[in-house]
Formats: sequence, C-alpha cells, structure tokens
Amino acid sequence: MAKFYVESGRVRLVFEAASAPDAAVKAFQWTCDKQAEIDADTPLEHLRTAERHGWQLDDLICVDERGFGRADADCYATAEIVDAWLACPLPLV
Repeated sequence: MAKFYVESGRVRLVFEAASAPDAAVKAFQWTCDKQAEIDADTPLEHLRTAERHGWQLDDLICVDERGFGRADADCYATAEIVDAWLACPLPLV
C-alpha cells in the first residue's frame, strides 16, 4: 500500500491505502470517529465543538502521494466520498 497525504479544510492526515480515493474515504471515516468522541448536550454544541477541533471537512478532499498542498493533488467532492464510504462493505481502518 502507498502512503497518501489527505487534506480538507484544517484536517491534514497521512494514511496507507490502496488508492487515493480509498485514502479520502479513510479520512472521512476518521472524522466520523472523532465526531463520535464528542460529548455534547445539544446538536449545536456538538457542531461548535467539532468545528473548534477542526474535525469538519470542506467541500473537497485532496489527496497526494508526495505531500500536502500540492497543486496537482487528486481532489474529490466530499459528497462523492461519503457515497463511496456508504458503499464500503468492510471497515477501511
């Protein structure tokens, strides 16, 4: 497996994955896992806490094998990655 640098908004992660889209799906799963760790009394408090910690993704998730901030990175619509995540038969992590 290759090493991929994944970034979206303030989220910057490094994953080993079979492909760039798989790395983007792993990043989405990571944000879901972090969201689940938030203990909040209301949905608004949950959202504010998540935003404060930078666990929210932007509209695009960019992936590259050479590093962060690359102009030639593969970028995917977050909604497209969510669809791929929903179609995953097994956990990717």
